[in-house]
Amino acid sequence: MAKQQGGISIIRVGAIAAIIGILIIVGGVVSFFVERASHQVPLEIEVYPGAALWGQRTHSNTSRTVYYQVTNASAEAVKDFYQQQMDRFYPSDVESELRTCKRNPLDGNFPEFNRGDAGVAPYQWSCMFDRSGFQITQSTRVNIQPGVPANNTAGMTIIEYQQIWQR
Repeated sequence: MAKQQGGISIIRVGAIAAIIGILIIVGGVVSFFVERASHQVPLEIEVYPGAALWGQRTHSNTSRTVYYQVTNASAEAVKDFYQQQMDRFYPSDVESELRTCKRNPLDGNFPEFNRGDAGVAPYQWSCMFDRSGFQITQSTRVNIQPGVPANNTAGMTIIEYQQIWQR
């Protein structure tokens, strides 16, 4: 009986397919765990240039608030900086409502501020950076307020990072 030459060996094709399949599965598992590990730390957003760290409060091992002060810029200028950060952070196909800094209240000032409460800012901008995914949370909400006399921040802008992540 003559030996067949040039034919396709089903055993070789099956072995190659099995090796490729195993590599794809291993790659997927490694990719999943690398992505998951990247969500187990706070989502770091670039801080406004010239902002000085003012303090930090740790709420739990997966939640903290970090405060910054800015002495040379208005709350609107700081908001514009973070809006640019959001424009780079979110893909252009994400709904524009999700990638827009929001003012609270929409117009005017908080009622408490209008009544003369020296500890209440007149308004606040809020910019939400969210990288949450499949059953995992990672976000940083950046709140921006003009300073107030009650905490000796009049004439400054206060930036607050509310960070949540998952372990």
